[in-house]
Amino acid sequence: MPTDTLTPLVAGCLTVAAYHGFRPITWSDDGTPAGRDIVFLRAFAAQQQLELVVRFAPFDGLWELPGRDWCDVAAAGIAPLPERASHGVVWSAPYFRVQRALLIRAADRSRLHTIADMAGRTIAVTRGSTAEADARRRAPADAQVVVCEDQQSALDALMAGAIDAYGTGDASCDYLVSAFPGAFAVADRHPYDPPETFAFALRAASGVHELLDRFIAEHRQHY
Repeated sequence: MPTDTLTPLVAGCLTVAAYHGFRPITWSDDGTPAGRDIVFLRAFAAQQQLELVVRFAPFDGLWELPGRDWCDVAAAGIAPLPERASHGVVWSAPYFRVQRALLIRAADRSRLHTIADMAGRTIAVTRGSTAEADARRRAPADAQVVVCEDQQSALDALMAGAIDAYGTGDASCDYLVSAFPGAFAVADRHPYDPPETFAFALRAASGVHELLDRFIAEHRQHY
């Protein structure tokens, strides 16, 4: 049932900021929001008798937008790291655990197993992501870490041989391996330090925190 404690930015709506290039978590399908976070939050919004409205924004700093009254929820497989604390923002309970991994060409699976094998090679990452932090922390000194504009540009560069790996979460890697049979493989699957979970960044004034945490506790096993 809806509650009068909810004060969303737009009456009757749950406004969500999402990143357009993180399959299968959030993405734009020709302008239509899609992904596991979107499905999850749409179900929550329906429970609260709210319409889900999605606005796309770059990943880096996405978690700050609820505190700027740009949205009620930021969603894009975001880890609630201490350095991502932001005024006016609270974090939901965790709803999914992820590991770091490298997406590589299937043809390279016999020679690229861990990040140590990336010596002299190039890894692409999303700006501001835990994949970027992980790669810069763990990559060999002579590996090059470059920022990609979005997931599709990283996949194109990987297939063209312009990069040797794309750093992302294992859920994304596994999805892309299944979506492009025979093209890609997964390497260097490992936990982030500290272990990484996804959570939603919430506009503190929206009143959504307790309700969403309750929904997560009841439904996270179906995420």
